[in-house]
Amino acid sequence: MMLPGSNRRIHSVHRHSGMAVAGLAADGRQIVARAKSEATSYQSVYGEPIPVKELAERVASNVHLCTLYWWLRPFGCGVILGGYDRDGPQLYMVEPSGISYAWRDLCSWRWWTWNL
Repeated sequence: MMLPGSNRRIHSVHRHSGMAVAGLAADGRQIVARAKSEATSYQSVYGEPIPVKELAERVASNVHLCTLYWWLRPFGCGVILGGYDRDGPQLYMVEPSGISYAWRDLCSWRWWTWNL
């Protein structure tokens, strides 16, 4: 049994999507906050929930932005983004470099990923 608020690694992004963080929890919270703002802004502009692929691409571009400039520290975590939309259930991995991959199943441990 878990106490409410004790899980700092799994977050709800929108009604149809969520994220799991592997790495630094503080960096993960920043990525989750950005994903939530992207999802709500898409909802307000287009009137429908953001597709999971679009959300993964927007999160990945934001993470990649921090690797381009010397005055920004890269994020120290990878995130697993899962959701369900009109294309069915989808699973994406966004790495600290800003690359996103679509997966059928995956495992993330520290900085290494394996396709199971």
